[in-house]
Amino acid sequence: MSSKINMTGGIPGWFTSKFHDDLYLECQKDESRFGQAVRIETDLMSNEDKAFDMMSEFQLQEKTGRSPNTPEMDPSTQRRWVDTTPYHNSVLYDVDDDLDVKLSPTGDFVTSFKNAVQRQKDVIIFNAFEAAVGSGRRNSSTISWANQDGNVKYTGLNTGRTIAHDTAVGNASASDTGMTTEKIELVLEYFRNNEVNPNIPIWGAISPRQGTNLFGQEEYVNIDYNNTKPLPEGRVLKNWMGVNWIVDPLVVEGTNNDVDGNTNVFECWFWAQDAMILGIADSLTVRITEESTRSYSQRVYVHMNMGAMRFDECKVIKVECQG
Repeated sequence: MSSKINMTGGIPGWFTSKFHDDLYLECQKDESRFGQAVRIETDLMSNEDKAFDMMSEFQLQEKTGRSPNTPEMDPSTQRRWVDTTPYHNSVLYDVDDDLDVKLSPTGDFVTSFKNAVQRQKDVIIFNAFEAAVGSGRRNSSTISWANQDGNVKYTGLNTGRTIAHDTAVGNASASDTGMTTEKIELVLEYFRNNEVNPNIPIWGAISPRQGTNLFGQEEYVNIDYNNTKPLPEGRVLKNWMGVNWIVDPLVVEGTNNDVDGNTNVFECWFWAQDAMILGIADSLTVRITEESTRSYSQRVYVHMNMGAMRFDECKVIKVECQG
């Protein structure tokens, strides 16, 4: 982009294409925090929902007698739908602004656009952890987190999907209400009980406060337990105890939101990567046009269309932590 783009005679098509490519590349180079941690599906049609059939509960039946009726499982009972939602915004630049400089790949404006796209993607995914999921053959019913034992305390095999802030299960102590290694042990136990493929990455989302909790754990800071030194680095390790950690202020403390409904807790989500689906109908559309009614100022318009869903509750668990 060597020539100054501030003309009233029209914005070259190559400039719009280049800005789109630059912005898209920046988004790919620096994926959002949650976008890297889920299953991505890009073959969605714009403004249409897409169904995914979960076959994880398929079981063989014993064949009795000779030539019995062939058994059949209806996959629609495990069908789930991704509903996408469009998001957009624009910025208006004066005709005398140098659009070349404003929309440079390394400039502040491209960074701001990228951050907006990535942040919205994170919000979409994060909100899907506890949101109801459309299900059935024609998206005619819903599956909530609660009716899949999501708000039932986890105590062992075939129990609930919430580790209480004051749990005393396993090695945990009821007095340790923050994020502890003992709670992480229960998370890993939960995934083993549900036979989650050990080759599938496990992710955990915590707030900065739970990151502080980890720095108070002997097993976290002691080099005898780790190959790296988190204290000198001053940050939460990306991979520790078999979990890839995401520290994000989207995880906030609620009001009387614990499993018993009487304590303020942070709800920290842990999941296998294939348990959450991000459906993308439009990853990024960019338009740059001239506004004749605004002194031929140049409007940069950005659009995306995405949706996320919880695909398998057996691969998702919530951990409560007090601040």
